[in-house]
Amino acid sequence: MLFRRFYDENLAQASYLIACEKTREAVVVDPNADVGLYTRAAGADRVRIAHVTETHVHADFVSGARALAGTTGATLHLSGEGMREWSYSADALRGASVLRDGTVIDIGHVRVLARHTPGHTPEHLIFLVSDLERGEEPVGAITGDFVFVGDVGRPDLLERAVGEEGTMQQFAHQLFESLKKFRTEPDYLQIWPGHGAGSACGKSLGSMPQSTLGYEKLFNWAFAEQNEESFVSRVLENQPVPPRYFALMKRINRNGAELPRTPLPDFLAVEELEEALESKTTVVDIRPAQKFAAGHVPGTLNIPLSRSFLNWMGALVPENRDLYLITESDSDDALKSIFQELCKIGITRVRGIFRSDVLQDWKSRHQDIEKVAQLDPAAVDKLAAANHVQIVDVRNPDEWSKGHLPGAKHIPLAALPEKLGELDPAAPIVLHCKGGGRSSIATSLLQSQGFAKVSNLVGGYEAWVAAGFPTEADTPKRSDSGRRKKK
Repeated sequence: MLFRRFYDENLAQASYLIACEKTREAVVVDPNADVGLYTRAAGADRVRIAHVTETHVHADFVSGARALAGTTGATLHLSGEGMREWSYSADALRGASVLRDGTVIDIGHVRVLARHTPGHTPEHLIFLVSDLERGEEPVGAITGDFVFVGDVGRPDLLERAVGEEGTMQQFAHQLFESLKKFRTEPDYLQIWPGHGAGSACGKSLGSMPQSTLGYEKLFNWAFAEQNEESFVSRVLENQPVPPRYFALMKRINRNGAELPRTPLPDFLAVEELEEALESKTTVVDIRPAQKFAAGHVPGTLNIPLSRSFLNWMGALVPENRDLYLITESDSDDALKSIFQELCKIGITRVRGIFRSDVLQDWKSRHQDIEKVAQLDPAAVDKLAAANHVQIVDVRNPDEWSKGHLPGAKHIPLAALPEKLGELDPAAPIVLHCKGGGRSSIATSLLQSQGFAKVSNLVGGYEAWVAAGFPTEADTPKRSDSGRRKKK
């Protein structure tokens, strides 16, 4: 059996190619929109992609399953389980081989067995993989968003991301039952999950690329929690705010995604930048946060080109409106790479690009380059003591519950665009996160919306704690380990 794992750092997403080394047939599971990644790998391994499938209707990226099957002539397999409004549409299933619980896909001497594991979504499947040359027992499971390293898939997305009211409690109970069935598999079973740390599809995903069921039984909190009501309560608490592009991805993927494409736009001049800002069109400066803080065009939003670029673009930039980018990248290859990344989450309406030297042109015309004040913990403590500041914590709920600055207001970054009305624009605002990355984005968002008295806590919560300043917690800290700590 030939096994390949592909990991997209920007999506924190894993996909897999599994092939029979004798027949040279392969199946690809959970491909994203970079279809060429899989065809190139198949060519290098001298295998033919004969089957394409996915574990569920994805919410965090444009699926490449339909496009890859069409490109290669492979059979497309989609789950026919859990028929609900947000499962695969009838049109999508008509063009696919429908998978049910217990369906087998044979790829030469490799067997892939589908198992229905509802909870994260109603149609969710995992795939038990057997190398028949060695035996019929499965060697591993491609678990999608069912079981991660250290966590399980969140059951609240359909309610919180797309508004299907009353489902998250129901799905949490389904997830508990799915886990109870899955734990009967042998401990040696390898776990090949669909996401790693950084994904919004769970709250405490590990960075390890794989695990075993036996190890997860020991250290994954979800397997240790035997009481169903306690499990439901815990799996729903402190989940991160779903980025708003998740709803769009669900709509696209349930109907059978067509690969989004966007032409490379032209470089524009300062006059076009003035027009864009005057018309309230979103302009995203993708330079590093430090450079943005040192000087930027007023009214622009800063989302640095980093591993979390796609996540925050999808969370903060409306996908149904035009936008412009300010970038340091000049080469066509670098720009094409940026636009290919944006297409993975359905953002295709970039209408123009500005080189970073537009900053100098703006300054010569307006004399008002904007900056972001950077405060150390001592300065923030002094402001807080004088009651002259709003401290806003933009971390995720699980981070906040474990400890936060006294008197701080909690607004996760993904929720900030809808929560601006909760802040007083006339009073100073200090934003912070864990280390300063998310709060830098948050300061730019507030400034772009007209908040003038905005600053960033340098080093974030970690710097505050390291400096010895007090914190408070909402709930007692508890271990995510499946084992009780010894007293």
